[in-house]
Amino acid sequence: MNFLKIFLPLFFITFALGELAKVKFPGGVSVGLFDFAVIILSVYYLKKIWGKSFFLKVPIIIFILASVFSLLINILNYEKYQLFIGSLYLIRWIAYTGIYFVSASLSSLGKDYAHKFMTISGVVILAIGYLQFFFFSNLKNLYFLGWDDHMYRMVSSYLDPNFAGVIFVLFLIYFFVYKDKLFKNIYMGYFAVLTTFFAVILTYSRGAMLMLTVSALTYSIIKRNYKVILGVLGAFAVAFIILSPRFYIENTNLLRTYSASQRFASMRQGLFIAKENPLGVGFNTFRYAREKYGFKDVSITGPSHAGAGVDNSLILILATAGIPGFIAYLYLLFKMFKLGFINLKKNDMAIVLVVSLAGLIVNSLFINSLIYSFIMAWIFLIAGLTENKQHL
Repeated sequence: MNFLKIFLPLFFITFALGELAKVKFPGGVSVGLFDFAVIILSVYYLKKIWGKSFFLKVPIIIFILASVFSLLINILNYEKYQLFIGSLYLIRWIAYTGIYFVSASLSSLGKDYAHKFMTISGVVILAIGYLQFFFFSNLKNLYFLGWDDHMYRMVSSYLDPNFAGVIFVLFLIYFFVYKDKLFKNIYMGYFAVLTTFFAVILTYSRGAMLMLTVSALTYSIIKRNYKVILGVLGAFAVAFIILSPRFYIENTNLLRTYSASQRFASMRQGLFIAKENPLGVGFNTFRYAREKYGFKDVSITGPSHAGAGVDNSLILILATAGIPGFIAYLYLLFKMFKLGFINLKKNDMAIVLVVSLAGLIVNSLFINSLIYSFIMAWIFLIAGLTENKQHL
């Protein structure tokens, strides 16, 4: 427990700092303090969890093997440094699965401790988001560092309104389900839910709003309480009317079409590469495959932060890990849903998992959210806590 008292806070603090605690290296690779925290936590627990049975262990191993296979069959198609950089994505993915194994193995005290810092990290992310929105809403200066030049949108510590929007929705689900357990009184719980909802709105991310709608609908169906989905739709309608005067600005226009056309172009590239490489180009060497087929990532400052992905997580997996990896990943998602459904009556985290996954999968059809490191971490975390048999 002494180890947890040191590294669980480090884990969640670096999670909350997001992209602010990352360093970018040549080749488009970035490494953050959160990556180191994940690796330390996973390695420390390796002996404790080795040989134990876990619900998602087999599908995780199958996907890893499929991904390794996709790299091996492409070993002659890339330079050594390209293979090395590509393999780092797989190594990171493997390390992040350790979050699931660790959280599934926490003691009752450790689980309570995790919930405490999950809540704190959510509050910190919200605080950074509101400070950024009111005092640093113009991100044009970050364009030369490879980031999109977003304006008048909340991005928090993730420097991208779409990914920030997903993070906000995930915390909104968590706060809503646990509002009577995480906070001193129900009013604080509802305040956390409302401020998180407003944060989703202020990202102006249509993908995040769609995710929240799907998650709210899923929750309503499971709980047979349709007031939730009606409340969300009503709140969105009011927000649409209030924000409509800002639609003349491209960044804050909820009816904008330019970003949608870019996403569809990205998807077409991914599908073309997947069609040409049924066994994949290697997980994740997509940046170099794009260049091979003439879809070069053009940026003044070198590779941008979007160059290694597709604006659709499932297409990215199909293109990089191939049909075997794609099937393996779908199997992993299926098992995650099954883990949630079989525990719905046993703990509240199960409904957080199911509702979050439902919305996230729909969101991932428009941005690469399933493979985004901080979102991966959260999903593996709540999957492990769902499997964990301790209280809360």
